[in-house]
Amino acid sequence: MTVPGLSEGLDRIRRVRKRRRFLLAQQKGRRISGPMLVVYAYRRDPLEAGNLSRLGVTVSKKVGGSVSRNRVKRWLRESYRRMGPIVGIPIDFIVIAKPAASDAGYQALRAELSSLMRRSGI
Repeated sequence: MTVPGLSEGLDRIRRVRKRRRFLLAQQKGRRISGPMLVVYAYRRDPLEAGNLSRLGVTVSKKVGGSVSRNRVKRWLRESYRRMGPIVGIPIDFIVIAKPAASDAGYQALRAELSSLMRRSGI
């Protein structure tokens, strides 16, 4: 049952949306790789933009058609949302899906994302 007016999606404030933020995280962040995902973790300046962690997702055409790519993006955002906000540590997590992500299910992607975020050590 859903409550009217209550969104269950990942809030805009918890997303990385600008290209320069993606590039900064990829250039200066820590890279952790798994069989289905690559995660870049970049600790932001706390004075810069709040103290919440944020997620950015990139899924290329190598992963599959638009239906597969959008499914992977939805699964990754939902996995991150259910982990709860990381408050007090302003980190940008950039997630890049590998082609193997399209064949995996929600549970496998969620487990790998969680593992890679823990391994980031930030």
